[in-house]
Amino acid sequence: MSSKTGFKAFDSSNWLFWSTRMSQFLMAQTLWAYVSGLIIKPTLESTALSTATSCPATVKSIKACNNWVTEDNVAISYIKMRCTKSVVAGIPVTHTTSKKVWDGLKERFNKASATIMLQEI
Repeated sequence: MSSKTGFKAFDSSNWLFWSTRMSQFLMAQTLWAYVSGLIIKPTLESTALSTATSCPATVKSIKACNNWVTEDNVAISYIKMRCTKSVVAGIPVTHTTSKKVWDGLKERFNKASATIMLQEI
């Protein structure tokens, strides 16, 4: 199954090819920095000078957090849309960032044997 992205969906047997193409696609969408962890979620800054927990956050820091969440969710969506249903079903609900989703897939499926590498070539 290929799409406008020009590559087959990840089905648990094609990690090497899929991960290379998917990372390139995410780079082209300017989202790879979220997936790789280069852009981390901003912290909310308090409007007060003290460190009291009841102080509201600044509008600027709220907007920065919201923008980060939006971009990260787009990255998660792209990753999941290019995976088969069975792969998506295996992604733990605790993987709530694109980095956690990617790292979890990598840890689970990046077991390149000589046979798989030859098949990819």
